[in-house]
Amino acid sequence: MKATPDTAAAATSAAAKTPLMRQYLTTKQDYPDSFLFFRMGDFYELFFEDAVRAAQLLGITLTSRNKQDPEPIPMCGFPWHQRDGYVARLLRLGHKVAVCDQLEDPAQAKGLVQRGVTEVLTPGSVTSDTFLESGAHNWLGAIWPQPARVGLCFADASTGEVRLAESAWSEAGPLLARLTVAEWLVPATLDEGSQSRVESLLGGLPGARSIVPVPRFLDTALAAKRWGQAQADAYADLPLALHAASAALDYLDRTQGGAALQMTRVERWAEDALLRYDAATARHLELFAPQPGGEPRHTLWHHLDLTVTTLGARRLRTWVERPLASLEAIHERQEAVASWLESGTARANFREALRGLPDLERLAARAACGKATPRDLGAMRDALRKLPALATSLSARGDAEDVRAALTLPPALLERLEAALVDEPPAVSKEGGLIRSGYDPVRDGLHNLAHSGKRWIAELEATERERSGIPSLKVGYNRVFGYYLEITNSHRDKVPADYERKQTLTNAERYVTPDLKSRESEVLGAEEKLRAREHELFVELRESVVPDVPAVQAAAAALGRLDAEAALAEAAARYGWTRPELEDSDRLHVEDGRHPVVERLLPRGEYVPNSVDLDATQRQVLLLTGPNMGGKSTYLRQLALIVLLAQTGSFVPAKRAVVGLVDRLFTRVGAADRLGAGQSTFMVEMSETADILRSATARSLVLLDEIGRGTATYDGLALAWAVTEHLHASQGPRPRTIFATHYHELTQLSETLPRLANVHVAVKEWGDGVVFLHRIADGAADRSYGIHVARLAGLPESVLARAREVLAELESERTVEHLEHAKKPRKGAAPAPAAALPLFESVAPAEHPVAEALRALDPDALTPMQALQKLSEWKKEFGGR
Repeated sequence: MKATPDTAAAATSAAAKTPLMRQYLTTKQDYPDSFLFFRMGDFYELFFEDAVRAAQLLGITLTSRNKQDPEPIPMCGFPWHQRDGYVARLLRLGHKVAVCDQLEDPAQAKGLVQRGVTEVLTPGSVTSDTFLESGAHNWLGAIWPQPARVGLCFADASTGEVRLAESAWSEAGPLLARLTVAEWLVPATLDEGSQSRVESLLGGLPGARSIVPVPRFLDTALAAKRWGQAQADAYADLPLALHAASAALDYLDRTQGGAALQMTRVERWAEDALLRYDAATARHLELFAPQPGGEPRHTLWHHLDLTVTTLGARRLRTWVERPLASLEAIHERQEAVASWLESGTARANFREALRGLPDLERLAARAACGKATPRDLGAMRDALRKLPALATSLSARGDAEDVRAALTLPPALLERLEAALVDEPPAVSKEGGLIRSGYDPVRDGLHNLAHSGKRWIAELEATERERSGIPSLKVGYNRVFGYYLEITNSHRDKVPADYERKQTLTNAERYVTPDLKSRESEVLGAEEKLRAREHELFVELRESVVPDVPAVQAAAAALGRLDAEAALAEAAARYGWTRPELEDSDRLHVEDGRHPVVERLLPRGEYVPNSVDLDATQRQVLLLTGPNMGGKSTYLRQLALIVLLAQTGSFVPAKRAVVGLVDRLFTRVGAADRLGAGQSTFMVEMSETADILRSATARSLVLLDEIGRGTATYDGLALAWAVTEHLHASQGPRPRTIFATHYHELTQLSETLPRLANVHVAVKEWGDGVVFLHRIADGAADRSYGIHVARLAGLPESVLARAREVLAELESERTVEHLEHAKKPRKGAAPAPAAALPLFESVAPAEHPVAEALRALDPDALTPMQALQKLSEWKKEFGGR
């Protein structure tokens, strides 16, 4: 059946005629913006427009209900046990799901089975590990705009963490760019100016596909009521952020069906002491996600994340997302990493002991909001058992006392969990089989009663076989008829007189006896009561854990930090990284630096290290020229990653590194368009460049690759020239800058800009080809070797030959243009001296053998063709140089 949302809507009125569809429509009214998963027996079904959209998004076959009706109801579904997989896919696409379950046993229901929504799952509110990335936060973002400033709240319901921030609009973008927000909350009614600013801010962010409008007028005291007045008062200077926090709390309360974010850890996020970078920089550097067509191993995170727990992975990721810009904080983290690096055996033992530790942070958060399962509490018990040994293994550390205090929890908590739970608790508390024998006398009595009855029934088969003389007699059970005795038709004449026929099959009959019915009643009644008692005990146990949640969270935080520090030390030991020197200066000196990712992808020893020297007084701008494939982009990314790692507190891939603190890191490397936003490659390039020019400071590091290449040659050259002058300008911020370009004309700027130096990628010509040395050297490159690179790429020889011809013609024409331009005096200016003519600067660099002869020429005494002839003669004389 091919259905559309219109046909789905048309079928709604007809559907209301049946009780089941009336039940569905009544439930759906309360969740209009969610996919409603409606449980029917062993399947979840979707109807109407939900079915049409789900079939398209999930690849489920679309069918219909009541096909004989003039307006059949669109319908699709799947088995109940596949639910989580489909929920996860919809959440990743930014949708919400409401799960409507059967609230009673259909076999015992009188009439229509009672149903109700048991869960509302949204991208930013889920807490189950099934729907979460283990090593990353799952942020719900709330934004509260005002004309001049914006309040922000980031809440992770899965870990119980809340971050508050308030900033000017211009500073909000870089803060958000470093986070992955799963879902955004935005006030439903905004003035036109605020609406425009919000759309601009969220437009390029990954989580912006899931934006939920929330009431504009909320109880702004909700945060104080939930967290306590004292904690709320600590953030009284962030009134807009508290508004955003109230919006987040209200939304989580509604989606989770109760008071969410209990035992919350609230933190202020300030940008002053951080190295900031924008979304473009994170994308260009492939910090966490590869470029389109790339692989996870191309990212920094793939090689840096050597943590052994999800706690440590989340902590380390946060450090990379928010590098430090405080010498004291960086030094403290470096000391911790150095301590782990020096004690290799202790590090290995600790990491092995820590390996496989359950995610205490998320377990504690689920316990605090009443969502922990028996399996969750069993995992918490297993984790708590490890803490004493972990604390002992850290006794030699300088912060041993603090660590030991954090890892020492009230012993009663572990004692209760060990006494109450079986070794491997089930996932669901209402199915029974989770409470250990000896924990509760009532539970034990019901267990004995149920199991003694089951033993009697199990023994009944042998007893009745002997009494009836029927060797094939067997005892069975199903949910409809309960326990029964089954006898094949070939032995029907041997059936005892006290057997009561219950069911007739094709080849057999099923019977019951008065004793069997009596025992069945005892067993089933005892089992039902046993499940109810175990569920009651579990709820009590889960509630008893709540007062200890802060202590569990503190232990989790300590272990996460230790794991992240040890992982950085492991990276330093494994990859041969060194400790960088951080200082409060404008220096940036890297000796034999290496790209932390590219080096790992090449065979050992093949990566060519390179050095860099930058400062604000002599080498503020480096102009990098050289051929494609020479390594210019890798060189830029390498430096950016070394600075980012250094200010994360990590060791770095270099022989030596001295890093003057960087406040903002900007990269413009690689080409990409945003066709969905109506932006071409060139428009994206110019937008990113404009942001750099607006935001860079004297403490910033700017790395640019090929500005202006997306437009006409002269336009691009003019823009690149102007951008370089702007970054160098004495009255400007003068950030440390490396600019890679193929516009060789820019190298002339070193003669007029005192803090600009030329560097190039070294190349060795070999016969008709070139060898890329990947070594950065002082001075400008004299050629781009584009045709050589094309040859390496496999272009046909005929194309290459024609390209050489066209290149020669273009170079000749360009020389003629230079001469013609030189002979025309500028309006109101004296004729330029020969030494300053563009011809001499572009054709004969100072070190070229023909330079002196060129400068001795009088351009007015030569026609353009005579000059070309002279150049040709010199070319032969000097061997084509």
